[in-house]
Formats: sequence, structure tokens, C-alpha cells
Amino acid sequence: MTPRRIALAALAVAAALAAAGRARAAPAPLPVQLALRDGRLRATVDVSAAFPTSLQRELGNGLTNVVAIYVAVVPARGGGPALIYGRVVEILFDVWEETYAVVVKDPHVPQGVRAVLPDFAALRRFLAQERDLDLGPAALVPPGGFVVEARVEVNPVSKEQLQRTREFIASPSGGARGAGSSRSVLGAMASFLLRAPPSDADVVLFRSRPYETAEVGR
Repeated sequence: MTPRRIALAALAVAAALAAAGRARAAPAPLPVQLALRDGRLRATVDVSAAFPTSLQRELGNGLTNVVAIYVAVVPARGGGPALIYGRVVEILFDVWEETYAVVVKDPHVPQGVRAVLPDFAALRRFLAQERDLDLGPAALVPPGGFVVEARVEVNPVSKEQLQRTREFIASPSGGARGAGSSRSVLGAMASFLLRAPPSDADVVLFRSRPYETAEVGR
């Protein structure tokens, strides 16, 4: 994917992070560990505040539950996001084995990676630490400093919104369909994400401390 297409994807999809609506804000700055590898910015974020122990009943109901996570790099002085990462986690509690089967899908592994976790404590740790996320080329990091923002949704209310997220994960650069089709998918997805969350939506927003560009290099 070219830097231009990455930038377009970031601006379209991560605009969702600016829509607070009735979403809950995490009480403390988002803990972030940043690293530069092969010219790409990678991040590990702690979103444990989005997964209180009270979620055990909901995520252990024997139905397929979904967690959508978006992480973006945003200029500290304001403006549209420069980099974006999206992930969908599907969770199914096995009522007989009392274990949690998870499928994690992102733009790098759209078909999903499967795992089985022994209990809710392990599931919570798995969800809370989003590790080594590939946010994109370090060359696109805003030169005047930036913050890292995250949006976590548990069982997104809009099924159409979730479908748009999955389409983005399946083909973030448009693949054989071309850039025009890709921008169409991203724009439609962003239009859903920009809507204020319904009253029964479970959305948590996070924001890190400001970072200087020199802290991660180029």
C-alpha cells in the first residue's frame, strides 16, 4: 500500500475516534509502548479499562460476542489521524469445557488467528494488552508531535458497521478492486463509526500523553 493510500485509509476510518457521543472516556492517559521496526511504527497499548470483571457474564453467555478495537496516531495540535489500525475479536464461551475460543482478525491476518483461553481472567488479559500493533509507516508520523488514541467497542450495536469494519480488515488497500472501491468501503465504514453511539452502546475512548516525533524516529 502506498503512503498516500495509507493516509487516505487513516483519515477515513479513524475519524471515528473523534466521535465521543455517549462513549465513556478512560480515566487515565492510555499506557503506550512505541517501537520502530523496519520503518514502521508499532505500538502496545493497555486498554484494560474497557474490560471490567463485570463483563464476564456478557462474554460468557454462550453466544458469539465481538470486540472491535481501533488505534490511531493523531497530531497533538489537532486534525485528522495520520495512522490507523483496526482489529476484530470474536469470542465464544464453551459452556461444556468452560473455555473461551477467540478468533482475532486484522488487516495482516484477515482470515483470523484462533486461540483457546482457559478462563475469564486469561481472556481479560488477552483483550487488555493489544501487543505489537503495526500502525503503519513511521514516515507518516506527524512532525509536530502526536498522541495515540484508541476506541474499544464491545458488541457493536450496528451490524452494518461491523460488516464495514470486516471489509476494511479483509482488504485495507482495495486489493484487486482498486483504490476507488477501497475508498468507497472506507468512507461508508467511517460514516457508521462517526454516528454517536446509541444509549446502549458499550464504547470506551482512550488518549495517550503527547509524544514528540523524535521519541520514535522516522
